[in-house]
Amino acid sequence: MDLHQDIVLLFTRFPQPGTSKTRLIPVLGDLGASELQKSLTEHTVYEITRLKSLHPCCLEIHYTGGDRASMQAWLGKGHLYKRQSEGHIGDRMAQAIAGHLGQKRGIILVGSDLPHISANILGEALLAVQRCDLVIGPACDGGYYLIGVNRSMKPDVLAALFSDIPWGSAEVFTKTVLKARHYQLTSHILPKLHDIDRPEDLRYLDNYPDAQ
Repeated sequence: MDLHQDIVLLFTRFPQPGTSKTRLIPVLGDLGASELQKSLTEHTVYEITRLKSLHPCCLEIHYTGGDRASMQAWLGKGHLYKRQSEGHIGDRMAQAIAGHLGQKRGIILVGSDLPHISANILGEALLAVQRCDLVIGPACDGGYYLIGVNRSMKPDVLAALFSDIPWGSAEVFTKTVLKARHYQLTSHILPKLHDIDRPEDLRYLDNYPDAQ
């Protein structure tokens, strides 16, 4: 693996009925929610694969549920796989990124709930993180769908970006930007996107028959 190559970290979950997209189960059922998880993740992997043809990088998939064999059977053996660490989402993201500080040229982490993520947006993120300390993609619900850092970021500053954040609230993006300003980080903001977490988000799915 080229230590000077850019890396995309994808956070996702193995699409096991009953454990995937649990907030959508009342509307879609166990199987429907897991199928949506599967479809959104596959779309993101497809766009990252498109990105690779435009901007050389490697993909490392951080997963919960299932195991390495089931993930490889689902998404293929041509990627790196790691089980997500313990702790809340901020701890897990911080640890995933920290493992590549000072090694990879640019590091971006993206979620798998995004029907409109594209190779162009991912490419913009990788280019931006070469010249900025931080790149972040705001989600319409107040969170963020992507965060990336320059390889030169100090570990203590990275840890601070993920500490004392009200995860799951509409303040996640704003609080993170305020922390970046506090540490005088140069930042690049990506286009705002919808992620699919709650029943009311289904209307943002293209061609989804039950979207209201």
